[in-house]
Amino acid sequence: MATPVQPPKVSPVDALRDAFDHTRRQLFPIRVEKWLALGLLAFLDQCGRSFRGSPGNGLQWRGHGGGPGAGGAEAAEWIRNAAEWLSLHAAVVAGGVLAGVLVLAVLAAIVLWFNARGVFMYLDDVATGRADVARPWRQHAFASSSYFAWSLGISLAVLFVVLALAGAVAILAVAFATGRLQGTGAWLTGAAMTPVLLLLALGLPCLALAALALRDFVAPLQLASGLPCGASARVLEALVLANPGAFVLYLLLKLAIVVVSGIVIAILGCLTCCIAFLPVLMQVVFQPLFFFERAFSVFLLRQLGYDVRARLGA
Repeated sequence: MATPVQPPKVSPVDALRDAFDHTRRQLFPIRVEKWLALGLLAFLDQCGRSFRGSPGNGLQWRGHGGGPGAGGAEAAEWIRNAAEWLSLHAAVVAGGVLAGVLVLAVLAAIVLWFNARGVFMYLDDVATGRADVARPWRQHAFASSSYFAWSLGISLAVLFVVLALAGAVAILAVAFATGRLQGTGAWLTGAAMTPVLLLLALGLPCLALAALALRDFVAPLQLASGLPCGASARVLEALVLANPGAFVLYLLLKLAIVVVSGIVIAILGCLTCCIAFLPVLMQVVFQPLFFFERAFSVFLLRQLGYDVRARLGA
């Protein structure tokens, strides 16, 4: 009787340990020229996907000579005036919004194109331990083009969800401020809009998860298998269905890495009077953090039978 073949052990914790050892071997002792090259590529890898919100300090309604009711009345009056102005200039506003969205889409496409090239260049150098720039730019042109199309699609979907969510909230605010929603009609409208707002709000985390999967796993699978982005996404789907626990643990560990790295960068950046926050310089100074984070998924995929390092000749 033949002995059944045991499935390979998949351990994100072991992948984390391998990524740490790989980072230590490749970046230490420090070679300045290597850190500079990797810092530039890490910047391109992050370009277009790092969105930081402002803390919102000072964005509070303040009444003048009255209590909270006075501030609410002023806000309602301002909304009514804005609604009247918008109704009188609807065509101009619509044209301006459309032009702004188109300009934003073009700028996003340019940034994401460079980001797609940077994703594969940095991934190549992290996997192999090299610090090449020109070679991976040429070698992975086809893979990055396929990746770019999917990345642009996800980004446009995020833009659509954000605009739809903002539009729905604005419509409700204007309707309430102008008194068009009163009594039973207000409750019915609120009940009808609540599921729409919830679906739009849930769409953002789902799209963020898709973007993470694209960068962390689909791009390495493209290099390991030679498949285009769509086919690599289907490979990832099969891997997730076969090893759901491993990928859930990966996400939890990835979240911990991001939080700890963010705290370290914030503290050390402030200690340098924010100089370390400058683009590219930040990626150079904190290169071990970025290198380690990028290597994590590479070593997890190696356990699953897709060895990026072996395919690239590392």
